[in-house]
Amino acid sequence: MEPLELYEHSLSAPLDDLVVPSVQTMPPASVTSWRLPDADLRAYRRWGLPVIAPSELRPSFDAVIEDEDRVYYRLGTLSHADLVTAADTGTVEGFSTLETATVPRYWVNGSGALLVETAWRWYGVNTALRAAPFDDETYDRLDRFFELVREKDPTVGEDSLWWGLVEGW
Repeated sequence: MEPLELYEHSLSAPLDDLVVPSVQTMPPASVTSWRLPDADLRAYRRWGLPVIAPSELRPSFDAVIEDEDRVYYRLGTLSHADLVTAADTGTVEGFSTLETATVPRYWVNGSGALLVETAWRWYGVNTALRAAPFDDETYDRLDRFFELVREKDPTVGEDSLWWGLVEGW
């Protein structure tokens, strides 16, 4: 598939068509014991999460973190942050691992199911645009991706991981 075809495919194809087994990280069976909404658990177990470079998303599904009397489950790391999902609600945030971070926490998605979909779409968009010629339309395509993310998840704003990835691209 040509890069711009892959870009379009990544925005509109069913999630089953976007998963790339060579970069897919599936959760361990123990994830079923996490206190998360059923839709989130189903998404993690069906599609997992992609390893994404150069944004350095490294899924792990491996730890319980307690913070401010709340329980979070670590889904992986992203650069210098733990990507976590909140017990009971399933909302997804990033917690910086740097003591000097100017933004110690940031928003990612309103649910784990939305994270799974957005991460796989980002994997395809990022892969396609890195293979395509770089021009002014590249930024328009990135903006189009972000608009799609916001349509699917209205909790995502300009203070989110996805905005940071688009702006930092």
